[in-house]
Amino acid sequence: MVSNRLNFRVNRRLRYHLVAATTAATLVGGLAACTSPTTTAGGGTSNSSAGTSGTGGSGSITVGLASAPDALNPTTASTFVGRSVFANMCQKLYDINAQLTIVPQLAASLPVITDGGRTYTIQLKPGLKFNDGTPFNAAAVQTTLEHYLTDPQSVRAAELKGLTSVSVSGPDTVVLHLSTPFAPLTSVLADRSGMILSPTQLKKLGSNFAQDPVCVGPYEFSSRPSLDTIILKKSPYYYGKAHVHLSQITFEAITDPSTMAADLESGQIQVADEVTPQNVQALKNNANTTVESQNSLGYSGLDINTGNVNGSLKPYGTANNPFATHPTLREALELSLNRAQLNQVAFEGLYTPGCTPIPPNSPWAVNVPCPAQNITEAKKLIAATGLKTPIHVSLMVPNNPLNLQIGSIIQSMAAQAGFAVSLQPLEFTTTLTRAAAGQFELYVIGWSGRVDPDQNIFSDWYPGAGLNYTGADYPALDNVLLEARASTSTTQRQALYTQAVQLMHTELNIIYLWYPKVFLGLSKKVTGVQYLPDSLIRLEYARVG
Repeated sequence: MVSNRLNFRVNRRLRYHLVAATTAATLVGGLAACTSPTTTAGGGTSNSSAGTSGTGGSGSITVGLASAPDALNPTTASTFVGRSVFANMCQKLYDINAQLTIVPQLAASLPVITDGGRTYTIQLKPGLKFNDGTPFNAAAVQTTLEHYLTDPQSVRAAELKGLTSVSVSGPDTVVLHLSTPFAPLTSVLADRSGMILSPTQLKKLGSNFAQDPVCVGPYEFSSRPSLDTIILKKSPYYYGKAHVHLSQITFEAITDPSTMAADLESGQIQVADEVTPQNVQALKNNANTTVESQNSLGYSGLDINTGNVNGSLKPYGTANNPFATHPTLREALELSLNRAQLNQVAFEGLYTPGCTPIPPNSPWAVNVPCPAQNITEAKKLIAATGLKTPIHVSLMVPNNPLNLQIGSIIQSMAAQAGFAVSLQPLEFTTTLTRAAAGQFELYVIGWSGRVDPDQNIFSDWYPGAGLNYTGADYPALDNVLLEARASTSTTQRQALYTQAVQLMHTELNIIYLWYPKVFLGLSKKVTGVQYLPDSLIRLEYARVG
């Protein structure tokens, strides 16, 4: 899978403070956007097992991640792999279930929405504690949300756009006040923007919160001995600790897919995230392992820097590359690519080619035909610019075997039209930092996907949003996205997102290429792993043996 605003290994020196630029949503694990394995029909708990821990004692497991997460601070975090770690240590106001329905998690019920969609009243579960033993309450929610809105490095601020103030009307009741109706808000609070931080720890560490993050969750942060290794232990304060059976979870970044599969087969790890299509059949054939699969909510493709000259959070200009100065070259590049062939060669034909930010399994899917490869037309568009061929461009890719293969395929296809693409492989979090800073021309990237289409689009396209790495700034599109956010009509929102997709295809700051299918590898000695449609690995009910 591709990097996902999302995933990829970064090596050995622990960097706890990654600037807001490293945020991405997800921007999807490996080369495909955010992937997700299958779930059981009911509560989403896998009946598959995963082997005994290779490094820990009874009650501990090791999970292989396709890359190293960025800083474990929900305020600035952006990687998909980081979301899987957070799923076990930082609960949210809301979550999703196996049917992609939003359900309460730290909240006691869905919000009561009044004032024409401008006021959200949320009742919280009483008596909960953070993993430092301090009380979880409405004041803590207020503190966290205000922090997300005002912190200079916050990537959550764009997600919470329109939230003007937060008040407390009782120890367990919080009220959110919006300037305009914001249809995706409950969905936003079912992701990182809904993770509530311990005010005590936030006051103590401030921007260094990632050094020792404290939330509400079945497991608490223990240590991060290297960038590639994160250790969680069972929380003594968790309200549901009676059904938490593991004493420790170790998350280990393993960027080579073959090594990941071999480690699962040998018992060095018990759970393998983002198994690549090339390794699926071997794990299915192994007597000690199994594989679950699921269609992703996300996408992967190419970001093209057109206006990000000073950073995604700063005013845009015209980027110093031919795609910015000659917009028709973006169309030429798209016409040089063969989505079906890319899927077949890189993903064994298991993914789904596509050209929008909304996958076909979403109820919000927009049915738009994708342009077929047309080298002749691509050459005509290039010739019309008057530029001398080959046109030299740089493609930044996370330094992972699958991403490198994808980059090579794109390089070969684009060469037929007259592009000389040079690959720039870098550690994943480095690519995120450089992308946010505008230090790239082309970037292979993905997004893990969310339930509401706003969260697959807005942060990538709206000016000033943290994940708008391309520097997109198109008033017509901006107005459509804002209108879709404010509408309370599903029918109207569907029409608006169809219009938005058409505008995005005209500008082509992002060339969407495929929707991944996600594969989770499991050892047959671990049970209770929950793997829901959002592709996150939930280990609250997991046990060994």
